[in-house]
Amino acid sequence: MIHMSGFRWLTPGLKLKRWLVLFGLGMLLVIVGVALMLNYEWLSYFEDLFLQFIYETTGSYNYTTLASVGFITIVLGIVLMTIGTRRVGSAVVRAIIPADTDKVGDYIFQNIRMAKGPKVVVIGGGTGLSTLLRGLKTHTSNLTAIVTVADDGGSSGRLREDFKMIAPGDLRNCLVALAEKESLMEQLFRYRFGGGGDLAGHSFGNLFLTALTQILDEDVDKALEASSKILKVRGRVIPASIQNIALMAEMEDGTIVAGESQIPKAKKKIKRLFTEPASPQPQGAALQAIDEADAIVLGPGSLFTSIMPNLLIEKIAEHIKAAKAPKFYICNVMTQPGETDGFTAGDHVAAVQRLIGHGLIDTVIVNDVPFDEAVIEKYKAVGAEPVQVDTDKLSELGVRTVRASLIQHPETAVHDSERLGKVVMDVIYAMQSGLEPHILEYYLKREDR
Repeated sequence: MIHMSGFRWLTPGLKLKRWLVLFGLGMLLVIVGVALMLNYEWLSYFEDLFLQFIYETTGSYNYTTLASVGFITIVLGIVLMTIGTRRVGSAVVRAIIPADTDKVGDYIFQNIRMAKGPKVVVIGGGTGLSTLLRGLKTHTSNLTAIVTVADDGGSSGRLREDFKMIAPGDLRNCLVALAEKESLMEQLFRYRFGGGGDLAGHSFGNLFLTALTQILDEDVDKALEASSKILKVRGRVIPASIQNIALMAEMEDGTIVAGESQIPKAKKKIKRLFTEPASPQPQGAALQAIDEADAIVLGPGSLFTSIMPNLLIEKIAEHIKAAKAPKFYICNVMTQPGETDGFTAGDHVAAVQRLIGHGLIDTVIVNDVPFDEAVIEKYKAVGAEPVQVDTDKLSELGVRTVRASLIQHPETAVHDSERLGKVVMDVIYAMQSGLEPHILEYYLKREDR
């Protein structure tokens, strides 16, 4: 049976046939030209005719003229082949590269460079995770986001309750963050319905993921894969588990608070976290990504409700500890009311070690730019304050500290995606080259000037 897919190139309207014919004609001329220059016997008939013409014109047989004609034929054939190749290549490239790309060469080079970038696994949830992903996606396409599924508030909580599925909100945020370019589809995924009806408060992206999961026989992985193709996602988004996990917290006064969204509202000091079911099963793809990673990054994000839920899945924590890749923790720039009140950078790391164990963090990346007083007062009004960097305590905990500018302006108190992504990649490359931490810190400060 003849394979017919090759004939699709001859479909009318593609504007490829003329250039393919031109390329073929050029190749034929090259073959004829080489044959003339080498005086092949099978072309003796044509040679005789040509030599007869030369003899009748000049009165002598001139093989130099014959070779010259062969050379000219070869050059003409190469020119035609070049034109045909360029035209066909241009048509194919334009078919697979976005229409709004001005410099095709730069686009191809960038994609090749990012395809060879380090394998970075980012673990967390909430807006902090999507902020980091937006910054990293311009440096490497080998990104894997392992996302918490314990969210039970807002649109995610309602869909989770109605359809007995994992929370789609953080998954949706990560898909949008890793999308190749801002587009109408991404705006649609972010759109949140208003009004007072049943759809009020729901995100279109959450509804889309929910519907797609139902269509694909409740297979979340297939739904995420299909969504990734639609959004042209760079990297992968993987739920930490596909089980319906409830996050629970025991406070220091002995009370138990159920639900990720309710824990900060309790405004009590957290003694320990646990989940129901007690031993959730991780996604195999998440474990494989951790094992193969060149770098593992925790945060930024809510310490107890975005980062910790992933680490409470025992196998994920075990694989992180066993991984040979460097393990980073990106500390928040501000404390979070109801979760990390009064916490220093060292307190954040100590909480992870106390609840999950040692071996999960070996480097902390902290902001080294002071905030304007107006910003500090604004955050104090809602119970937050800048996270103080206590290097001595971090050193006692066996963790190195990298200070860098992680915010765009002193008037803001949130991580800047572009700056954060660049700093993380600089740290990864520096560690791969064996740069000492104190030299790295100096380098980052110099780059921020």
